[in-house]
Amino acid sequence: MKEFDAIIIGAGQSGMPLAKKISAKGLSVALIEKRAIGGTCINDGCSPTKTMAASARVAHLVSRAGDFGVDVGAYTVNQKNVKKRKHYIVDLFRGGAAKGLEKSEQVTIVMGTAILQSDRRVHVEREGQSDLVLSAKKIFINTGSAPRTPEIEGLADCPFLDSTSIMELEETPEHLIVLGGGYIGLEFGQMFRRFGSQVTIMDMASRLVPKEDTDVCEEISCIFKEEQIATKVSIEAKKVSFTNGKITVAYEDAEGNGSVTGSHLLVATGRTPSSGALGLEAVGVTLTDSGHIAVDENFETSVPGIYALGDVAGSPPFTHMAYHDAYLAFNRIYEGNTSLSKKDRLVPYCVFIDPQLARIGLNEEQAKAKGIPYHTGKFWMKHAGRALETDETKGFFKVLVDPESRQILGATILSMDGGEIMAVIQMAMVGKVPYDQIQHLPIAHPTLAESLNNLMGQVKSTNG
Repeated sequence: MKEFDAIIIGAGQSGMPLAKKISAKGLSVALIEKRAIGGTCINDGCSPTKTMAASARVAHLVSRAGDFGVDVGAYTVNQKNVKKRKHYIVDLFRGGAAKGLEKSEQVTIVMGTAILQSDRRVHVEREGQSDLVLSAKKIFINTGSAPRTPEIEGLADCPFLDSTSIMELEETPEHLIVLGGGYIGLEFGQMFRRFGSQVTIMDMASRLVPKEDTDVCEEISCIFKEEQIATKVSIEAKKVSFTNGKITVAYEDAEGNGSVTGSHLLVATGRTPSSGALGLEAVGVTLTDSGHIAVDENFETSVPGIYALGDVAGSPPFTHMAYHDAYLAFNRIYEGNTSLSKKDRLVPYCVFIDPQLARIGLNEEQAKAKGIPYHTGKFWMKHAGRALETDETKGFFKVLVDPESRQILGATILSMDGGEIMAVIQMAMVGKVPYDQIQHLPIAHPTLAESLNNLMGQVKSTNG
């Protein structure tokens, strides 16, 4: 048995930074990873998907070259080279992450599958090598999540794709059916439409992005319609069949029964926490009804000395929040700084459709549900100078402010580089900058950010 000060299961976006921080205190850390350093983000999440989305955007811009006075001939999308470029970026990021860990002298990387034996011991199964048993005073779990497969008749017998396997395609689908109209489904749907596929997105919700305000959904729907992406909402998938190389999804909606047939099927119906194969129940770790590991403010589970962070612990499912979990956990557990808390923290996110959809704080539906009074402002990109100059005029900026304090309650940015603008508003919220100060702030011209002047000037004096 090898003994350490801490064992971390999962080298993802909580596990890696936490290992480095603990190591920097002169403590020994065993970092166990069963698949690849970097977790979902680097290997089959953020990095590869956004790399492919960049290729799709280039294809889209080439198709629009004439709008900018540039004449080009016919072009083709080489899916093999798109995949090759994606692999290059993943290898680059994964290698960088591994080198960063190697610089931490107190971190020992162990490749294998971890199973808890007790509140202090972990059994590691290693392919082609003898198993190990490790012990530590503290155990941290950062095993993330995996694509969820819904129970639909016939699905298991069909060669469907998930958000990982679709990025390994070496051919452009003739007709891609996307089951799931959430953020993942929208990103891949638009991406492959721009690669040249016919795309149909299907979802049981009454509209796309149902967690967003209605006007956001309507604008995204218009953008997708303009790009000839078909959408079917308020449907229930009843059966999937595979015949003569084609996949058919039979569904039911308010009008009765229908079906869609395509060459490929992407199942993007959410993710499930990777908590099932860790031996948690045997050592008494409590799970929630959704399968997440239940934790307290210190990220500690029901078993003292065992902690969980990131997706598997039910934190907001974003890389930056997993990274922030590591920051909070380290400071609370090892530095004794309990003033830092995950409670009521701002959760920014960006959906990398084009234009980007970025959110911070409350939207209108949430404010109404909580009974929070607000004023709102909205500024359309079709009136923004920078957007007109670049011919990227889809979408809008939207902000909610407190009528009394003039503080920003939240914002939705649906625009080119929306995530960058959202970060500016996030910093204003953290710094408690009143909205009307931003309204009169001299922001460099001509930039997209200067539209924040216009946005704050549009704040209405009537409650929403």
